[in-house]
Amino acid sequence: MTPSIDTSLFLPGLTAVSNYIGETEFDKTLFNFLNTSLHIDHFAVFTYFNEEGAGHLFTRSIMPAAEAEELAKDYVDEYHQRDPHFKQTQTQFAEHNNETVHPSLPDEYDPEYRDHFFTQHDLVDKVSVTRKVDEGYIYCNFYRIGESGQFSEHEKLLFDKILPLITNLIVCHFKILRFHGEKNTSEESSARSLVHSIISSHTEPFDKLTTRESEVCERILVGFTSTGIALDLDIAESNVNTYRRRSYEKLGIASQNELFSLCIFALNKLK
Repeated sequence: MTPSIDTSLFLPGLTAVSNYIGETEFDKTLFNFLNTSLHIDHFAVFTYFNEEGAGHLFTRSIMPAAEAEELAKDYVDEYHQRDPHFKQTQTQFAEHNNETVHPSLPDEYDPEYRDHFFTQHDLVDKVSVTRKVDEGYIYCNFYRIGESGQFSEHEKLLFDKILPLITNLIVCHFKILRFHGEKNTSEESSARSLVHSIISSHTEPFDKLTTRESEVCERILVGFTSTGIALDLDIAESNVNTYRRRSYEKLGIASQNELFSLCIFALNKLK
């Protein structure tokens, strides 16, 4: 007899997560819930749109942040093409359908893939959920690390019930971020063009910045949040904060207002 599962026990945690939909703290709050309530140690969300290809929405993990982000980058750059479950998303999912998959790690992944994404990082089990969004997909992956051990059969039954709901929250978060990005595109186009011309002209002091630092500063100047910059550049939000800090140090400033002042000063030079 299949044991009953009281998913209502998780409603307070999910309610707390829903409060952060569209906010910068969403993925952090969600991972805290996943880790403390469902004992998920590593969590990575990817996107796939026909015109854009594979993308990385966010990653949260108990492993070091740099290691987790590098793993996500490797996946987007190359390895997603070798993930049998990711390839299924392009052919098998009807609109608004969620499907929870419990892959067999020894059998469903080629040896190199398994070594790079599981063995080297001590990932011992995985559950994934895919959801169709417009002309693309959101692909959510939930992992166990090392001593946490593999998911039990009871946990898999629980995941079948609760992870599709979590995926729906992620989709709502993604849609809100995307909507704000699209809404602001036309209003920002002229401002972005002007800011880009200033920073890319290598006028002092912006000539000190790397390409990525310049890209981050441009987006700060036109009002992007850290989350918006991360999505726009397809990098982790933690990397955005690092590039901002490095840029401010090179420019000798400590705030966004000072960055605006430098931009105006550089504009006057160009005139």
